[in-house]
Amino acid sequence: MNLAAPLGLLAAGLTVPLVVWYVLRSRRPRVTVASTFLWNRSERSVQAAVPWQRFRPDVTFWLVLLALLIGALALARPFLRVEAELGDHTILVVDASASMLADEDGPTRLELARREAEELVGKLGPGQEVSVVEAGTRARVLLSAGGDPGTIRSALRKVRPTHGPADLVDAFTLAAALERPGQSTVVHLLTDGAVPDTAAAALPVGTVVTAVGSDRPNLAVSQLQAVPLGAGASQVFVQVRNFGVLPTTGRLTLSVDGEDVVEEELRFGPRATVDRVLSVAGGDGEVLVARVEASGTDVRTGEEQGDALSVDDAAYAVLSAPREVAVLLATPGNVFLEAALAAVPGVTVDVQPNVPQDLADVEQPRSGPRSQVDLLVVDRVSAPLAPTVPTMYVAPTRLPAGVTGAGEVELPTLTFQDAGHELLADVELAGVQVAAATPVTAPALTPIVSGPDAALVLAGRLDGTPVVLVTFDLLRSNLPLQAAWPVFVANSVSWLAGPPVTAPSTAGATVTLPAPPGTTAVVASPPGGGPVRLDPADPRLTVDQVGVWRLDYEGEPASAAATTLAVNAAAEEGDLARERPDPVEARADAAERTAGAAEGRQSLVRELLAVVLALAALEWIWAYALRPALRRRRQRRRGSRGASGGTPATAPAGAGGGRR
Repeated sequence: MNLAAPLGLLAAGLTVPLVVWYVLRSRRPRVTVASTFLWNRSERSVQAAVPWQRFRPDVTFWLVLLALLIGALALARPFLRVEAELGDHTILVVDASASMLADEDGPTRLELARREAEELVGKLGPGQEVSVVEAGTRARVLLSAGGDPGTIRSALRKVRPTHGPADLVDAFTLAAALERPGQSTVVHLLTDGAVPDTAAAALPVGTVVTAVGSDRPNLAVSQLQAVPLGAGASQVFVQVRNFGVLPTTGRLTLSVDGEDVVEEELRFGPRATVDRVLSVAGGDGEVLVARVEASGTDVRTGEEQGDALSVDDAAYAVLSAPREVAVLLATPGNVFLEAALAAVPGVTVDVQPNVPQDLADVEQPRSGPRSQVDLLVVDRVSAPLAPTVPTMYVAPTRLPAGVTGAGEVELPTLTFQDAGHELLADVELAGVQVAAATPVTAPALTPIVSGPDAALVLAGRLDGTPVVLVTFDLLRSNLPLQAAWPVFVANSVSWLAGPPVTAPSTAGATVTLPAPPGTTAVVASPPGGGPVRLDPADPRLTVDQVGVWRLDYEGEPASAAATTLAVNAAAEEGDLARERPDPVEARADAAERTAGAAEGRQSLVRELLAVVLALAALEWIWAYALRPALRRRRQRRRGSRGASGGTPATAPAGAGGGRR
């Protein structure tokens, strides 16, 4: 135990006046006398007040003495050295992912996290501050260095769970930015899952990780895809998972625009997956919904089984009709490009040596002359200065306006691949080797594959038109020989010239919305939320709610019809029995845990003051209740013993004759 104010022990000197008072105070011992007549000689009672008495402590003395000593110790502010729960600045990072919506027999996991946070707020001392960071699909600071407990609790109530995973890396980055030099900072992460490896590197040193929640049963529609077959029919792939540790049953229902078309009973083993491939009838743009409902019984024991998370009980998809895509390939000859494009369903390819001045004059084998080109691929030829249709550039001899290139980098190394980009879905480029690439400067485009010396693949919009730029010659690389090549081409066709977004997106993902030429704004309306306006030059949207989003276009676009976007819950959020951190705390690394942990003080002042109050109450009870009761009891006993020989009386000593 340590003392923050050792001078407070000087208050223990008050015990000296207490002892002196007990020695000097007048004491009039009670004695039995024969008659009260002797009390008339009261002048002799003064002589009984002997100034110096023999020290005779009683119960009251010991209670007061103990209270004085403990009070003096409290004034010295004793404390124990512990790992700090609160620092000068405490940062609360609250997980706001979809799994925090899980029901925990009444409260949600998010509510449990709030309670844990409010307990910490209740321990705030003078001068201590708290910041609150919401770790949702996009992290945000809800409070920066607030010292008022009411304000802090209000910020905690503003935490709203999203339907996607938490961006912990972004949240930890914000927490690190809130730290101040010269202040001891303690970071608390309140979550229901272990910190993933991808976020562990950004975990601030000394972070206390508090787990909430328990293993809960959950049935989820983890995947839903619809592929148009033609003639108003679609083939549907649906996957349902049991994240619980017990077997159970459930009912799967498929509906198209609110009308049930399929209903099936499913049986699940512990943590099992059931896949179904079904055919449904539905028109272009109609919404397909797959729902699963737990039957409520364990197939072995018949016991009740629930479903703790409702956000993943339904998945959505927008049905579409097969679409033909007319591709113009301008190339001196590239069998790899031509074959990969032709292998994409619905794509027809017209090969020409150069890009025509007017794409409207191009004859397409699909539907005759003057048919519009849906996608232009420029391979090692001069590119138009301004793209008029979605375009894929492959090492063009002349770059479009807004893109500049200089020199050539030989044998560039591939060190970065944006796995989250739609163009690189299921594409692995680790084994790709390139002979040479052209370093380019393109402010409007984003590198999605790059090395330290040059970007190899860029994507974005030029003058509002989607483009993909490959800065190296395919024939001088091994990319066309990789299994990733046809997948990359198919993704490029879908991203550049595919139909409006119909493939379901995952909550928390950032998608690029279609923006036809002439659009002045794209308005995205989430289910049950306010609309979001996007600039058509950068129509990227982070979708954080499960359901069907409506997309409207302002201005005079070529295609002004509203479209829809289906968003489904992330599959990993449905696992409510996944690994959780230690209930007390965890650290990113054991060495860092020892070296970087902040030291805190656990004050004992409140406990000591409580003991002082208890002693004061006990002294009062003894002086005014217990001691008078004991005295009356002794008097009754004495009265009963003297009943046969007269009634003796008591008088102060020195008041007259009698016996001592």
